[in-house]
Amino acid sequence: MFPDRRVDNTGGLVVGLLVMSLGIGLLLDRTGILVGFGWHNFWPCVLIAIGVVRLSISRDDGRRDGGWMVFIGVLLLLNQTHVLRFQESWPLFIVAVGVTMVWKEVFRRGSRVRERVE
Repeated sequence: MFPDRRVDNTGGLVVGLLVMSLGIGLLLDRTGILVGFGWHNFWPCVLIAIGVVRLSISRDDGRRDGGWMVFIGVLLLLNQTHVLRFQESWPLFIVAVGVTMVWKEVFRRGSRVRERVE
């Protein structure tokens, strides 16, 4: 009777989870459970969330954007929380560039194989 129309709204899901996490964190801070946790250190989570939303949305040609935004957000978060400082982590940019080059080549070859089959 009704057509099966599924709307992919992963972006709304990610933003909703981010808002819920923020609310829980603020609640725990206000109740004294996480006193002085340093919420200002977690601003890179905004970049990560935006990148995840962009990754969840596929473009017309099947590609996705947002991977670099997630990567840079994670590096900034690790730097802010003193887990991995920039002095030690800069080679990860070289690794990420290599991964991007390989990923693009694999994607390009996959699309060529699909064109031959069709």
